[in-house]
Amino acid sequence: MEHNFSLPEINEAFSEELFQQNQNSISKYDSKFAEQLDSKKGLGNYSISLDKGLENTLIVNGLQLSSRYDRLAFANYRCRNIDLEEDIFIYGLGIGDELALLSNNSQSNIYVIILNPGLLYELLGRIENFSLYIKQNIHFVIPNDSFPFSTNCCINPVELYIEQHVLNNLKAKLINIIDDLNLKNEVDNVLLQESIDNLKENYELLKNEKLLDHNDLLNLGKRIAIAAPGPSIQDNIERIKALNKDQVTIVTVDVALKFLLENGIIPDVIVTCDSKMSPEKIGDITPYRDRLNNSLFIFCANSPSSVISLFNCEKRFIFKKKQIDFIDYLPEEFSDFVQITGSVLNVATEIASAAEPDNILLFGTDFAFSDNQTHAGKSDSKIFFRDIQIIKVLCNDGAIRNTVKPFTYYRYLLEQTIQNNPSIRFDNYSKTGAVILGTNLVED
Repeated sequence: MEHNFSLPEINEAFSEELFQQNQNSISKYDSKFAEQLDSKKGLGNYSISLDKGLENTLIVNGLQLSSRYDRLAFANYRCRNIDLEEDIFIYGLGIGDELALLSNNSQSNIYVIILNPGLLYELLGRIENFSLYIKQNIHFVIPNDSFPFSTNCCINPVELYIEQHVLNNLKAKLINIIDDLNLKNEVDNVLLQESIDNLKENYELLKNEKLLDHNDLLNLGKRIAIAAPGPSIQDNIERIKALNKDQVTIVTVDVALKFLLENGIIPDVIVTCDSKMSPEKIGDITPYRDRLNNSLFIFCANSPSSVISLFNCEKRFIFKKKQIDFIDYLPEEFSDFVQITGSVLNVATEIASAAEPDNILLFGTDFAFSDNQTHAGKSDSKIFFRDIQIIKVLCNDGAIRNTVKPFTYYRYLLEQTIQNNPSIRFDNYSKTGAVILGTNLVED
């Protein structure tokens, strides 16, 4: 990209005159922008200071918006994969370096997605020569939480961690996308390596097991309840009992099974998929094993044999195409029955959706800490994730709670499943859990 231009100059103090000047530059091509921005003026609290290195940048709520050494090199790096001939999306204005660079080098439409509208109000009063980068092809967008993601983009990751309650779902989605883009292949390879021992051990076992197909799902009915182990499932146990009595199909993930059994609920379907699952994690189900004779146990080809052997009921399994490298007799045409994987909840929801019900009821899908609990019946279970980054998430009761990045990623995958199945109504019974886009929150 060409470098014969200057980046925005920044001031520490807010200037009303400079704000009006910059806002007018933007409003020249979007007359409604000033009104939209003014309505977001008080959204979030921002502490802003100037940080001086070889170059100046701004510190917002303790986070550095850009490099203090070579801002242009940093902007070039963030924009390195952008196709200048296609529409471009900038998620998070920062101090405008990426906008300045792209505005100078592309005639395509450039959409600046404002992740912190209240912060933009403050920045417009601090950025000099901003009007130089505002052209007819530049569009400022104050999004909603369901705003889509475009791959021809750059993301300002710092803005994702500033005032996380503002546009929380969108920021969490972008955090997951960054992780997905940077780590997916590495993570997949690690998970595959962890599964190899199980696949080899299951080589003979799977010859005597049946693959899951759509015929196995024909009798699941038009209403399917899915039980996950989030703490809020404890608040809904009587409702799940009533559904069980009314013969609504109950699908449970492995680590919620014992909790249901202890409360007198016999699930119709049990799903497991984690290569690291163990009988100890599931808990002692010996007293209830005979009561599961009419249940269907669905597992993955890489599930530990110790978990598979726990169940004497009807069994079915699924597998990924890449696993044929280790179990060569599996028929490729039956691979990848489940398209979206992640957690066992994601797999269970994909399977339930494949049954084409009218309604899926979600219980215990919290994706957030409630009094330091992440799983029903386990107190202070946050310590399980002590090495994983904690972030903030907006919950259905309006509270902001801690969660871990894997949970936000699983929620993001669940929202994809929901989006892919528009004919199914997804009801969410987790009042204290994270907001799940596309679900109907049941509050009564």
